[in-house]
Amino acid sequence: MVIAVLVVFTTSIVVAARQQPAAAPAAPGAAPLMSDQFFKDIRVLKGIPVDEFIDTMGMFAAATAKDCTGCHSPQILDGQEGAFAIDTPMIDKARFMVAMVNNINRMYFGNQKRVSCATCHTNTSVPQNVPNMAVQYGDPFENPNSMEFSVAKGSDPAQIDGVFAKYIDALGGAQRLATVTSYSATGTYSGWDTGLSPVPVDIYAKAPGQYTTVAHRTEGDSTWAFDGQNAWEVSINAALPATIPLTKGNLEGARLEALVAVAPTRLRQSFAKWEITKNTIDDKPVQILRGTNPGQPPVNFYFDNTGMLVRLLRWNDTIVGPVATQYDFSDFRDVGGVKRPFKWTKTSTRNQISMVIREMRPNVAIDAAKFGKPTTTRLIK
Repeated sequence: MVIAVLVVFTTSIVVAARQQPAAAPAAPGAAPLMSDQFFKDIRVLKGIPVDEFIDTMGMFAAATAKDCTGCHSPQILDGQEGAFAIDTPMIDKARFMVAMVNNINRMYFGNQKRVSCATCHTNTSVPQNVPNMAVQYGDPFENPNSMEFSVAKGSDPAQIDGVFAKYIDALGGAQRLATVTSYSATGTYSGWDTGLSPVPVDIYAKAPGQYTTVAHRTEGDSTWAFDGQNAWEVSINAALPATIPLTKGNLEGARLEALVAVAPTRLRQSFAKWEITKNTIDDKPVQILRGTNPGQPPVNFYFDNTGMLVRLLRWNDTIVGPVATQYDFSDFRDVGGVKRPFKWTKTSTRNQISMVIREMRPNVAIDAAKFGKPTTTRLIK
């Protein structure tokens, strides 16, 4: 939990940001706003989209168990203009480390991101050079967010089709799912960005793949919107562009959220290749399907014995290595003949949020503007 607190602090104030009016975000279909176009004094992490830059900050925080103040000037806490761009020894060290990791990957791994910040730091601020025998002789453990995947012996397409068939039946059946083409929901949102306090949230979903979440924070609305092709995030009380276009794995993540929410029958055809294995979550057996598309990180889907999707795990490839985002779904209830999760937790290196649904209304009319590029009035510290 410590890391989650640290990372939200990072993304709430944001490393090396210009304290000036936000630059205009990229229009749909246009090139995304790049890190060095918005942030100040970017020397190493140049030429990457703003959302990838923030994920990169998340990698730093998660790998080293530090927050913004671990590298930046204490003046950032006072909200001083330009404070994030003040050079410190730790910022210089971070720049050196990024170059070092990139060189290792280029020289020894053919530019594959086999080594990252997490490789040596392993969630500690200072890498260790002495083995920990408590780990060596302790209970075996594995990283639940690892990208490693061992295909089950004897697995074949028929098994994968069977898992999906059971999933659709558990939700209510394909025929019933086809009758629900939209829904809206209200409930609460809580995360490190709200100090773990619940705030009202509205959710809008429309087939075949539009999805928007609006968390009503006291500082203004935090919004995540996907119109079927483009996705955006509104940043509240942060030295960030007011509206950030999502790219790469984050854009794919928005698409997946929409499919799971309102068009689960389309999941099977959304990936070019599927693999299957087995594991457990909290000592309960699950079947894991891994979907892959050319040129994209994989996505893992975890189904319990009832056939329900209880976890989704995806990755976004950043300039310093992949970072994971994990969704855990629970409290399934019948809404218009279809089972929906009334609670889910989304965990990433940037934040950990929980949403609890109080009411869900199927087949409601939703203004198309709800899924368009959001705008908001926000405060900047």
